[in-house]
Amino acid sequence: MTNWGLEKDFLLSSRKNMWNNDYFEFLVKCVWKIDKPVRIIDFGCGYGFLAQMLLPLIPGGSSYKGIDISEELIKDANIQFANCQEVSFELADLNEYVPIEEYDIAICQSVLRHLSNPENILKKMVDSVKENGLVICIEPSRRLENAGIYVDSNAFDPFEHDDFLRQKWTSENKSGGRDYQIGVKIPNHMSKLGLKDVGVRINDYVDYIGTINDKEESAPKEVTRFLKDHNVDDKYPGADGFLAARCHVISYGYK
Repeated sequence: MTNWGLEKDFLLSSRKNMWNNDYFEFLVKCVWKIDKPVRIIDFGCGYGFLAQMLLPLIPGGSSYKGIDISEELIKDANIQFANCQEVSFELADLNEYVPIEEYDIAICQSVLRHLSNPENILKKMVDSVKENGLVICIEPSRRLENAGIYVDSNAFDPFEHDDFLRQKWTSENKSGGRDYQIGVKIPNHMSKLGLKDVGVRINDYVDYIGTINDKEESAPKEVTRFLKDHNVDDKYPGADGFLAARCHVISYGYK
């Protein structure tokens, strides 16, 4: 399993280019309708990215707890939120974590995709919330991600990773490894676990870099960043533009 504490630069870069802030605010206020103080638990919190996003938007008096297996990331999170009494972090393996039914919201982002037992962890999220509590999973589907990538180059083949994804998904599915399609499966998993009013949204963020008229010195660095963030081959450095629709599947339901 990847040690994400050693991949902090990637985490920071990918999270920076993951959300339109206005859409995240729309989810909080108009879809999930968080209009009173809540207790939140974040499964696989990393360095506390979702705390950064949520706390400015939710009512005062709310609290947030993040859980992660990475000592490095939990250390960074504690430093970052050292002066926030309503925020806490716990170093724990989600596989061993024992949930307590005391939260109003359980949330995760890009966590279940890396686990071999996503349904078990989702069950722990459900067990963490009180009656009528909200469970939110923000997870990608590699098929949607791959379909959302475009490189403005004559050499670009939009189907070049299809065989790889088919082989990878099939082999890992048979071996009990992570599921590259977990994002689109979560709504059904939620329904099977008894959650009510299950809903699904798609993240509307599009990562775009235009190079033809971009004379900023940062442009080459942004292209390099894009290629790494989206796992695109580096054979397109001279392309005229790069685009990737994030296509994260946002599933939610009530206990």
